[in-house]
Amino acid sequence: MLSSIHVRIAAALVAMAIVTWAAYAAGSPLVALGGALVAATALTVLLSGSILKPISRTTEVARRIARGNLNERVTPRPSGEMGDLAEAFNEMAQSLDQLVADASADHTRMLAALNSSADAVIALDEHDAIAFANAAAHDLLSHAHQDMIGKPLAWTLPDAEVVEALRSSRVDGQPQILVTERPNRCFLQAIITPIIDGREWTSLIVLHDVSDVRRAEQVRRDFVANVSHELRTPLAALKSVIDTLRAGPIEDGATAQEFLSRADAELDRLVVMVEELLQLSRIESGELAIAFEDLAIDDVICSAVDRLQPQAGKRGLKIGVNVGASTPPVRGDRDLLERALVNLIHNSVKFTPHGGSIEVSARAQDGVVTIEVRDTGEGIDPADLPRVFERFYKADTARRSGGTGLGLAIVKHTAEAHGGTVRAESRPGKGSTFSLSIPVRSPD
Repeated sequence: MLSSIHVRIAAALVAMAIVTWAAYAAGSPLVALGGALVAATALTVLLSGSILKPISRTTEVARRIARGNLNERVTPRPSGEMGDLAEAFNEMAQSLDQLVADASADHTRMLAALNSSADAVIALDEHDAIAFANAAAHDLLSHAHQDMIGKPLAWTLPDAEVVEALRSSRVDGQPQILVTERPNRCFLQAIITPIIDGREWTSLIVLHDVSDVRRAEQVRRDFVANVSHELRTPLAALKSVIDTLRAGPIEDGATAQEFLSRADAELDRLVVMVEELLQLSRIESGELAIAFEDLAIDDVICSAVDRLQPQAGKRGLKIGVNVGASTPPVRGDRDLLERALVNLIHNSVKFTPHGGSIEVSARAQDGVVTIEVRDTGEGIDPADLPRVFERFYKADTARRSGGTGLGLAIVKHTAEAHGGTVRAESRPGKGSTFSLSIPVRSPD
């Protein structure tokens, strides 16, 4: 069946033919020529309105879509077959718009997932230049996004082992895993995977910060070494006493008493160490029941100072107390907090030379009471400050000061059990300041 366009064109051609023949038959060639021109003009107008304009509109819409305007459509809908063509074109544009929207949504979700990852993700092109880097990579490697994209990997991560592992992964077609050390004792685990079928990306590098794991391993090794050292000394002393007594009876009663007193002191030291280890373990595990009550902090401080006054007096030290009258109560366990303060003050007594001074003060700010123990002692080396609250860690490597090395660890975990914090500030030769912060009592 002929379409309406075909019918109109056929009718125009027939009319033109009839007019031209009639004029020619009547012996009027000029009239015939004029009729033919009129008919041709009418046919051109008909073709322009029915075919050429819709095609022109469709072409313009196609160009706009090619420029990125995916919402463009052919409107109004032409009639006839051109209308069918325009409708098919609009359906194609709608499908293309949906495909682009789905691809954009997938891309957005992928970027959101990669940027939410705690691990650094870096994609490389065939020239080993960075084609993609997520937010964690910028933070971990301390480079802004614009400073990484397009730059060689060796510029952002200058590590010969990583570059060699990258080359090996491409040659073998297998992932490579290694741990590399960055400045400031930062350890990164690098997983380098080749992308076999990639077009733009050829390798993927995932960096994971394992510094905490390495530090934990170091702390564990130090703990084993330190506890072994602390146990060896009293055990060796006890064995010496036993061997002496086994060698034969000691007729001198004074000498016998000296040996027994030495053995008793070493046993006391072992008992104290075991008790502190048990207390520390219970605090860390949450098994220790904490008896919370409202405590006047000046009473707790004065009680702790009174316990250390005799020892401080023997060393010629003065202990001062400075607690404001408006300092509010804190919510805590009296025995635990007093033991923590005793440990801090005792630590200052041990490391403050004869004639020095120790000041214990308290102040309240922003709902927290901070207790400070400040001394004029020998101070702590900056390299040792981050580790002074570890179990058995001693800044005094020669261990001349005695003690179990657990006091400051107990202070730290006591503060955390009360929802507080503890920190240390010191300069060699300028003394030390230990701060214990505890929240004030909850409102009724």
